[in-house]
Amino acid sequence: MHIILATALTAIVAFIAASTGVPTQLGAHPWWAGQVIMVGAPIGIVLGLAFWGLRLNRVLRLILGVIAVAAAFGVAKYGQIGFANSYAEDQLAGKLWYMGWIATSAAASLLLMAAARSRASISNETP
Repeated sequence: MHIILATALTAIVAFIAASTGVPTQLGAHPWWAGQVIMVGAPIGIVLGLAFWGLRLNRVLRLILGVIAVAAAFGVAKYGQIGFANSYAEDQLAGKLWYMGWIATSAAASLLLMAAARSRASISNETP
């Protein structure tokens, strides 16, 4: 039951983030800022479910989520800077920017799934 709540919470947070323009405020292009969440969040939810199915340690899930968010956001920022510095001519940098934001959305969803599941795991533990 807790995994259903974690999945629902992650989906709701992703929808709110897409609706309020969080990626745009963090550096995504306004034309595709909502789209990257709608593509990346389901990927992160599926990965979160896979980690839950593998019964990975909650600390490991959280560490993997944090590393994934940092790496994906770094790729997105690197692509953004390269694309802007090339006056929109570096296609590889543009793709890194776009795909980096999809990966950031997926990683953030994975991290949220791990955090929600970790919280549910803590509440189920016996003293």
